[in-house]
Amino acid sequence: MHLVMLETNGNQRFVFTSPRQRENIGASYLLTMLAPWTLAAAQDLGIDATPVSVSSGKIILTVPDEPSARRLIGAVTRQVLALAPGMDVSGVFKEITSLTEDELRDIHVVANRYNLARPPAEARFAQIPYLVRADDSSLPAAPASRILGGMPPEERAYSLPSQVKRACSLKARNRLVAQARESTSFRHDDEFIERLAKSLKTLEDAFDPDPLAQGAGDAPGEDAATTRPAIDLSKIAVIHIDGNGVGAIMRDIKASMDSIPADDLDTVLSPPPPRSASTGGAVPPGGPDAPPSEPERLRRFLLAVNERLDYVVRESFFRAWREIAQWWALEQEGRPGREDVQEGGPLLTGVIPVVPILLGGDDLTVLTEGRYALPFMASYLTAYEKLTSQDTILRHLSPRARRDGVPTPMTAAAGAAVVPRPFPFHLAYTLAERLVAEAKKVGKAERQECSTLTYHALFDSTVADAGELLKGYETFTARPYRLDATVAGTSAPDAGDDHATALPPHPGPQAPSGPASPDALPEPAASQSVEPDLVEPDLRGTSWAHMCDLSRRFRGLGAYTGDGPAPADAPGAGPDAGTTSFPKTRAARIRKLLSDRAATDRQEEQEELTGRIADEWADARRVLGEDLVDTIGDPRYVFDLIELTDLLPASYLTGADSARPAAAPGAGRERTTSATAQEDQ
Repeated sequence: MHLVMLETNGNQRFVFTSPRQRENIGASYLLTMLAPWTLAAAQDLGIDATPVSVSSGKIILTVPDEPSARRLIGAVTRQVLALAPGMDVSGVFKEITSLTEDELRDIHVVANRYNLARPPAEARFAQIPYLVRADDSSLPAAPASRILGGMPPEERAYSLPSQVKRACSLKARNRLVAQARESTSFRHDDEFIERLAKSLKTLEDAFDPDPLAQGAGDAPGEDAATTRPAIDLSKIAVIHIDGNGVGAIMRDIKASMDSIPADDLDTVLSPPPPRSASTGGAVPPGGPDAPPSEPERLRRFLLAVNERLDYVVRESFFRAWREIAQWWALEQEGRPGREDVQEGGPLLTGVIPVVPILLGGDDLTVLTEGRYALPFMASYLTAYEKLTSQDTILRHLSPRARRDGVPTPMTAAAGAAVVPRPFPFHLAYTLAERLVAEAKKVGKAERQECSTLTYHALFDSTVADAGELLKGYETFTARPYRLDATVAGTSAPDAGDDHATALPPHPGPQAPSGPASPDALPEPAASQSVEPDLVEPDLRGTSWAHMCDLSRRFRGLGAYTGDGPAPADAPGAGPDAGTTSFPKTRAARIRKLLSDRAATDRQEEQEELTGRIADEWADARRVLGEDLVDTIGDPRYVFDLIELTDLLPASYLTGADSARPAAAPGAGRERTTSATAQEDQ
């Protein structure tokens, strides 16, 4: 018996080599086709192949002998070369006597050794001086070809990989819509599914900065001009979300299996696996009712984890998309030119500004309109935790569950780079990846594991280094935020439970001379040197619910008195309730003082700026009243609150009634305006 592994390499290069979102989506789709192509090739060749692990861009399987392994790898790589030019796929194999965790580890070592020795994929496209180079990549241009019923625009020079990716974006869209029909979020709801299909098509055109290419490569009968959205895309967000602890599951498979109670594990491993194109049709030796052998249990466990994670990621996306659809509709209600506004019930106005670029495995990359990045991340993380907490297997595989033996949801980290639309996509994606890494530092803290989200709003493209960007405000931000969502299927921490760790929702206002929180991360030396007896508590790790509450008060929104973001059907008085908001000009002054203090290394300047910040804060309390200022608690929150004012839709903070104020038109607005105008200086 031989163990075979085929995997894609250089995925980021393949997906993000072009700035065109249509090509990014098509490339992502092609990566997910490796496993189906491999299983289909094995069937066509008559090879008895048994899948061991199936995930996006990688498949491990067993075959009877070495000739079968060579034939299968050769057939798949030739097919990829023909159907997905530019996609780098390699295959390796090794002889085994039995499937074990050590053999799975060794096949990865063999693959790494082989990839180091082989020529790079770029060698396929050697440049010759007289070849015309493609407009959007370093590859040579190819004649325009009709692929899957679509033609690229003749006004631009496209490489062959670009043409294939553009054509496959339609297949990616159709597959996502088909999956939505099976989703619990959309099942039997044709109106939402139709909205999803329309949104995906229209936003590919809207997000793509290439006006010549918009609508090109569409299926027959599709008219991009008639579906192009009237949508403000001056700010877009590239969102990256990655699960916590998934790599640890695969690095120690035996320990992961041992952490699952026998009853739960047997419900997945004991029945014979279903016969399907994704999992294969192997029946254990001895008949379908025979107890599975240890290698068979290992194989079924890997398949179950991969399949369940893929489902959770996809279903979490659909649930988050539906919530964004509701908030988006509330924002659009009452705007001129909207003909599909309905009285009562959820509104589905226009298209929904969310497009998945990468959707598979344990991670997700999404493109959205800038103001909906944070709501999408929070909704996705909430759904991800809820679904994993309800799953028979996954609820035992989170780091905390494996350590303490108590079922807990798996967690994830999310980061969003909010940038101008013309900003290079690959740079925004790199920044989003760096933000996820920063969020994981908080979310994976020992005994404080949780989902986290963060963002960076970048409107000055002169600085592209992610580390330099984030370092500029690390001493006066509450980011990354803890999700701290209530998860269905889990109980609140019990005071008598040694394993329970109750996390504070936020550091909270503290006396100037008070000690830092015992769980606070070390403060940078610059901020510790302000005064020998003064240590400011670290704001990082503030809960998202608390930041939403502060944003509501900061903006003077009087609706929804619950915790965190408002559900779309929450009752409230709307943004015209007459609550005092924090003046923008004073907030800008405080932000500048905080920035200046962080930028200087001179202690005397730091002390002077600290005093000026305290004076501004005291004067704000005198003018605005103690209630607003004391609710915010710390002037360092102001930096985040200024940006959240622009990045969070009012419908997200105030609920449905914010779009339908009960008061007479203008009545509440006048009170709010006067409350803010009392100190706009």
